[in-house]
Amino acid sequence: MKLSVFALLLLVFSNVSYAYKSITDDKLQELLQSFRYRPEVNISVKPKVSCDSQVLKYTTTYPQRETPLEIEARAYIPARDSTLPAAPVVFILPPLGGTSPLDANMAETFCKNRIAAVIIVTDLTGLSNPTLVPVTDHDQTGRRVASAIKGGMLVMQDYAEVDSDKVGVFGASLGGILSSIAYSVIPEISAATFIVNGGDVPYILAHSDQPKVIELKNARKKEQGLRTDDEYEAYLNEHMEIDPLHFAKLIPSDSVKQYLSKNDASVASSKQLEYHNAIGKPSEVKFYDVGHAPTIIAVMSLGKPRREIADWFNQRFTLPNPRRQ
Repeated sequence: MKLSVFALLLLVFSNVSYAYKSITDDKLQELLQSFRYRPEVNISVKPKVSCDSQVLKYTTTYPQRETPLEIEARAYIPARDSTLPAAPVVFILPPLGGTSPLDANMAETFCKNRIAAVIIVTDLTGLSNPTLVPVTDHDQTGRRVASAIKGGMLVMQDYAEVDSDKVGVFGASLGGILSSIAYSVIPEISAATFIVNGGDVPYILAHSDQPKVIELKNARKKEQGLRTDDEYEAYLNEHMEIDPLHFAKLIPSDSVKQYLSKNDASVASSKQLEYHNAIGKPSEVKFYDVGHAPTIIAVMSLGKPRREIADWFNQRFTLPNPRRQ
């Protein structure tokens, strides 16, 4: 679908005023290298094989962190007999505010369509911290997410029911932004579905209408003596290294399915389109005329879209991993 004239003008002017700051190829390679590690994983609660929600708890590590990272998740693992192949696995990252029945419904749909699902329940953003975290914690969020998924992939190797060589990610809103980073830096992942995700995180953090994001912005502006949202965005640009747009050229466009909003004030529609364009304009995309939350609900609350997503993942998993070729 085509965007409205207003949305196109918004995109043009937003890119002039708040242009995404790209990185060099050398910096890109440096960042990618920092994600090339195998975490140490210890499982404390191991789930049973079932399409009912099962508690999964483990610790994982990454080089930039001194202590193990504790992860709580919910696992949905389909049973298997000798006539069936092992199931692929999709990791689900919830939106801001945490996991909800929508995430559980998506995971159950995956499992009923012979895809194992793991919902990362632990808040990896630092937004629930009662004190203001350092600005560098934004980059650590991306690193925590990558480590959680890398660790979860190793956990899934313990299950004969799961083909841990076939891995996907799914996320809505903040979950889509963070899972897009994980997809970019973990080449074992071969398919992704994102709902209302975008790139240029400094802009999104500076202009989102989400209450928790606004609370963080106001606290940071007060801490740093910043007067305007533009000054805050510039400050974030100077202090953040990890952004979905940095890695966009690594993503094969046909390995991504997107659901985007044309009227979004939480993750700006212009930034959703910017990421969509940066990864090569995937043909598997649907634009919604409604806002942020209604788009998420429209996709995840109805059985038909969920089944379409599961069918699309299953089709992608029949193909070789495009990141490995």
